[in-house]
Amino acid sequence: MMRRLPVLLLLCCCCTARPADDNADGGPAEPDRPRSVTTASTTPDGAPGEENTVDIGERPPEAPPEVETLERPNFPLPEAGQMIDIPAGTFLRGSAPDDVLRDQFAENDHIPTKMTAFRMDALLWPNDPAMEPVTGVDEVEAERLCQSAGKRLCTETELEYACKGDDNRRYISGNLYDPSAFAEPWSSPSPFGVWGFGRLLEWTSSRWGQAPDQVDRVAVRGFAEGRDFLGTAVTPPGGRRCAKRWWFAPGSVDPQLGFRCCDGPRNTSECFIERARPAHSLYTNMKPDVFAQVIRSIPELSAIHDNPHMFSNADIERVLARRGSDRKKLAKEGIHFHWKPLRWIPRQGMELWLAVGRSNRHSFVVALHEVADNTRYVHESSLIIWDNPTPLALVYREGHRDEVYWAPCWRCREGGAFEYDEAKNEVIITHRW
Repeated sequence: MMRRLPVLLLLCCCCTARPADDNADGGPAEPDRPRSVTTASTTPDGAPGEENTVDIGERPPEAPPEVETLERPNFPLPEAGQMIDIPAGTFLRGSAPDDVLRDQFAENDHIPTKMTAFRMDALLWPNDPAMEPVTGVDEVEAERLCQSAGKRLCTETELEYACKGDDNRRYISGNLYDPSAFAEPWSSPSPFGVWGFGRLLEWTSSRWGQAPDQVDRVAVRGFAEGRDFLGTAVTPPGGRRCAKRWWFAPGSVDPQLGFRCCDGPRNTSECFIERARPAHSLYTNMKPDVFAQVIRSIPELSAIHDNPHMFSNADIERVLARRGSDRKKLAKEGIHFHWKPLRWIPRQGMELWLAVGRSNRHSFVVALHEVADNTRYVHESSLIIWDNPTPLALVYREGHRDEVYWAPCWRCREGGAFEYDEAKNEVIITHRW
């Protein structure tokens, strides 16, 4: 059973709403109405609608983050030439999919990874606390220097494992970012007693990915101030995570790029970059009992744990019948209606499980992160329509990755969308009144 490493922040949008009738001019009485903003509505076919009020929900009172507190490791500064024995074990490679600081397409989703025992230099080359780390060498020279000492350049999974330790911490110092852990010349030690993580960028002997356009790039770990990754500035809390990855061309030379050496059998496990996939795909084999199990596995959805179930194809026909919409005609236009869950990839590396359904009394709209090979899910966003189990449909338009819609009828005032906010790295479910 894979355990999710607790993260600093958990972003979710838990909205509640009571829908108005599609022929009504406004929403319900003011006391029942959540916080909202006014916006111009559109539908998936691009046709503008009348001015509507979009319910962006009221987030529940902010609670203290659920973060497992871990002790900061304490080791004496190593001697020159000292190597650290890293034991065999299993760690969670990558980061939690709901970690707002992660690079979605670059980091794996906490994949259990077995490691064989090896040894690692306690410090960056030349592995001497009295000397500054060597920088300004390319990957080939770094490997040559390691070989000259009878060692080899470390792989990136070896660096990540040595940084996280056997408790899969987010930073060398624990799960919460502690700037003081990186204030000393060599930073603080990792749980295994390796020093210097987060002080500099570090060469590895691993490729960025396995695709033809990725094998010519070298995976780099660590952090350096003032860097951006693919045009986005990387902050110390994001860059000093043990799971943070970078890529450099093999011949790169950089004053903030160093390296360290390892000894022993090379661990062959590799991080991978997921190949591009379609933005929308249907879970055609989703069974009712599995659907209910998924919903009941999410603590944030406790209000609908009584009897969660999917709608049916007949419900979709009722949704379309409310406005006399022709499903086949809409499909020819690239607009598709579904009642089974939908896999949505708004950005490569971020995979979401979208669903509409009902319990005994309420309808609901949910977005979950899909992890652990489609067997485990983490809450991202949800909306419950209280005391009104009205049929809903998931709607998407071919060629439009950024949004998926949910609707109780077609081209009516009600409904809303799943919207991906790239700046905040989160999905929000909107509701039009």
